[in-house]
Amino acid sequence: MRAKDKFLEKINLLILIFILCFSHNLFAENIYKKIFNYNGELKNSSAYFIQTNTSYIQEGEIFFGDKRIKISYNKPRKLTIIMSEKKGIYINHELKESEFFVTKKSYIKNFFDIFYKKNHLKNMSIEHLNNYIEISEKTELDGALFYIKLIYENDPINLRRLEIISDDEKIQMGFFAHNKKNVFDKNFFSMVNPYLN
Repeated sequence: MRAKDKFLEKINLLILIFILCFSHNLFAENIYKKIFNYNGELKNSSAYFIQTNTSYIQEGEIFFGDKRIKISYNKPRKLTIIMSEKKGIYINHELKESEFFVTKKSYIKNFFDIFYKKNHLKNMSIEHLNNYIEISEKTELDGALFYIKLIYENDPINLRRLEIISDDEKIQMGFFAHNKKNVFDKNFFSMVNPYLN
C-alpha cells in the first residue's frame, strides 16, 4: 500500500510541475503578445520624454510612424533625429546642419526589431514585476556590449522607460503624456535635408 501511495505522490508531483511549467510558458506568451500588440498600436502616436545620461539632460517628444521614428529634442538644444530600420538623419536646427547615418549596424536596429518583429520580441528576456513589465536584451556591436531594456507599465500598458547601457555610457529615456490620436502628414517623417539650398 505504501509503494502505491509513494507512486501516486510522485505522479501528482510530476503533474504539478508540468502544469506550473505550462502555465508559466502560457503566461510569458500572453505578455509577449500583449507587448507586441501594444507596440503595433504605437503607430501614429507620440509621447513626451526626458532623456538623461552622465553629463546632460534633454527634453522633447518622440513620434512613432509606420516604420519610422522621429525624435524632436526641444531642450537644451533644438535637434531632430528621424530613423528607419536602415538609415537616419540628424538635424541640428541651431546650426542648420544635417547628417545622414546608417542604423542597420547600430543598436538602433534593435528597436525596430522590437517594435515591428514579433519573433525578435520572443527572444528577449522578460520580467514581470508588480505593475511593470521589463523586456531586455544584450547585443554586441564592433566589440562593444550594449544592454537594452524597455519598461512598460502593465495596466493599462504604456511604454515608460528605455535604458541603453554600455561600458562608456548609460542613457535613460522616461516617457509620459502619451497621445495615440495623432495624424501625421506624408512629409512628417521625411528624411530630406530641410536646410539643403
